[in-house]
Amino acid sequence: MATTIKWTQCGQRHAYGDSFYVAEIHTDEKLSEEEILKLVNNPGRLPYAEWVKNFGNPSIYFGGYYTITPTSYGYKYEGCSPYTD
Repeated sequence: MATTIKWTQCGQRHAYGDSFYVAEIHTDEKLSEEEILKLVNNPGRLPYAEWVKNFGNPSIYFGGYYTITPTSYGYKYEGCSPYTD
């Protein structure tokens, strides 16, 4: 099976809210985190655990975070960019 990406969400869930990017990565292959980030074009977001440690730092906070979860179909990528006005 070839690797395919199905985006299930791209953008804000409500007005003035954070932007969320959720993708299902369908594959039979074992992918590294780096390969997944290249597939979804992750623009500088940090892993959630690292992002939350530096929560008080505005440059880290507004950079956003991501999580990658193994699933039965491959992987689920979830990225978040906090709202800025």
